Amino acid sequence: MAALTKLTTNINLEMSGDTKRFLVSAKQGDKATRYIVARLLNNGEQYTIPEGARAVVNIKKPDGKHVYNTCTYSGADVTVELTNQALAAAGTAYCDIEIRSSDDAQVITSVSFTIEIEESMRNDSAILSANEFTELEGRIAGHIKNIEETDAAAKKAEAERVAAENLRVEAENKRVEAENIRQKNENTRIQQETKRQQDTSQAIENAQNATTAAITATKDCKETTEQANIALQNQEQLEATLNTATQIRQEISQMQQSVEAAKLQVEQNKQEIDEIIQNSLLESAEKILESVQNYFERAEALYSSMYLDCDGETPYLRTVTPLFIDGATPQVRSVNEGVDFDGGTPTSRLLAV
Repeated sequence: MAALTKLTTNINLEMSGDTKRFLVSAKQGDKATRYIVARLLNNGEQYTIPEGARAVVNIKKPDGKHVYNTCTYSGADVTVELTNQALAAAGTAYCDIEIRSSDDAQVITSVSFTIEIEESMRNDSAILSANEFTELEGRIAGHIKNIEETDAAAKKAEAERVAAENLRVEAENKRVEAENIRQKNENTRIQQETKRQQDTSQAIENAQNATTAAITATKDCKETTEQANIALQNQEQLEATLNTATQIRQEISQMQQSVEAAKLQVEQNKQEIDEIIQNSLLESAEKILESVQNYFERAEALYSSMYLDCDGETPYLRTVTPLFIDGATPQVRSVNEGVDFDGGTPTSRLLAV
């Protein structure tokens, strides 16, 4: 469907001056078809509308009702739409255009101009005049939008606050858990430190006991060493005595061989001795035989008990009391005659004459 042609009336408005009469004419009840393009002037020069400012048309209708609508603008040209409510009442309408800063801190208004609204032939009851405040409605709508946006932002902020609170609670729980772990670790550390101190005290006590035992052991070792030195000295004396006894035994062995040889000689000369006995006095022969028998017995004893008879005389010159060396201990020595040589230890050696 083809749209109706829009009718535009161009006017010039000084920002200061008297009211301009009958600049615009319109028909009662028209809507969305009539527009005014008002060029704002400042002493004949175009008035530049600041960026972000708002343009608003104020219309006092013939019946006393008011219209307060937002307008569009480009440069110094402001476009005013004559709405159905702006043209609702027939007669002269008084108008002006105001420019407001974005924060409403500043307002500047053009001179007034009139719109002659010709009465329509339609039924007057079909057109109801009322106040129209598209500017206020727009501002209210903007405020409502701001409120809604603020509410949305508040809800978002609340959601973020709840999320942050949840994070805080979670962080607090983690902190409590970490504190519990720290406290547990601290208790474990205290227990370990207590045990370490106890172990250290026990180790010190053990070390002291070990030191005491070492001192005692050192003392015992020293005593043992001294006793070992004494024993070593005694051992040396025993070895010296043993060497002497061994030498004596060797000499005795040699003497025993001599005795054996003498014994053989005696046996060989037995016949000769028998003849001598027959030719000698019987008593002397018996003494000689007794002496020889004693000699043999002594030789046998010397062989088994390390006795040594040393007689430098011949059987014929031997007296009843010979000279002999007894190498046995005092317990087994049978006679006390002659010279006794005891080969025992230095502490048990006895010497008897």
